[in-house]
Amino acid sequence: MIDDTELTTPENLPEEAIRKYQEEGYLHIPRVLTDEEVAECYADAKKLIEEEKGGVWDDSVDEMVKDKGATVMQWLEEAETRSEALRRLALHPRVTTIAEMITGRPLRMFRSEILRKPSDNSAATPPHIDEPYWPWQGGVTMTAWVALVDVPVERGCMSFVPGSNKIPPPGPGDWDIFSKYPELSWRPRVTVPLRAGGCTFHNERVVHMAGANLSGSDRLSLGTVYIDAETRFDPDAGFSEEDLGFGPGDLIVGDKYPLVGTFSG
Repeated sequence: MIDDTELTTPENLPEEAIRKYQEEGYLHIPRVLTDEEVAECYADAKKLIEEEKGGVWDDSVDEMVKDKGATVMQWLEEAETRSEALRRLALHPRVTTIAEMITGRPLRMFRSEILRKPSDNSAATPPHIDEPYWPWQGGVTMTAWVALVDVPVERGCMSFVPGSNKIPPPGPGDWDIFSKYPELSWRPRVTVPLRAGGCTFHNERVVHMAGANLSGSDRLSLGTVYIDAETRFDPDAGFSEEDLGFGPGDLIVGDKYPLVGTFSG
């Protein structure tokens, strides 16, 4: 059991938390940032996404979204290049060392995204997995999703299907995971409300979703994708060679994708 009254650090992370992540594909850390760190990151994230807007996930780009005209989420890519505070969060040793501990692998940061679920005309996030979106296959990939505001159920917190990370690899473009694996729709789901400064880690193959934001206040978070240090580029899985500057089979390396931690095996 992780104590929700104090910061979780690599030093006090329970062994059972590592086993839970590896078995179930996700892990809830109630508090990983201080109040001061949250305030600094929230201010930058709010300012940036209001100014730059970024992309929008809605029914115009995703047929799984049923609410006509509603927005699932707004996101701004590569937040770590736009804000020193958000870069510090994406590379925060409290976050990255826990990430390496629970995956059991040395990791690189791939990129971070400011994620906003609006309070007006909000749609639920459909059940999905992240793997088909990324330009690689195999290896270890995970996301740290850090809440920058309180995210109760009514604000559209995430739910996970424990153990769904063990499904066979889907193919590129397999977005509707319940159609591909209908048996998963009958598995129990765990809903994880978060306080500001709390986070969840999830494997790229675990099925997850979120409710609509009915709270009257925007949901704001930073999601950072970490990849196995030995990850190789696969253009068939998304993106193009021009997007990242790698050829098929190249290691994804360089200053833009730094090693994150203190992995000791």
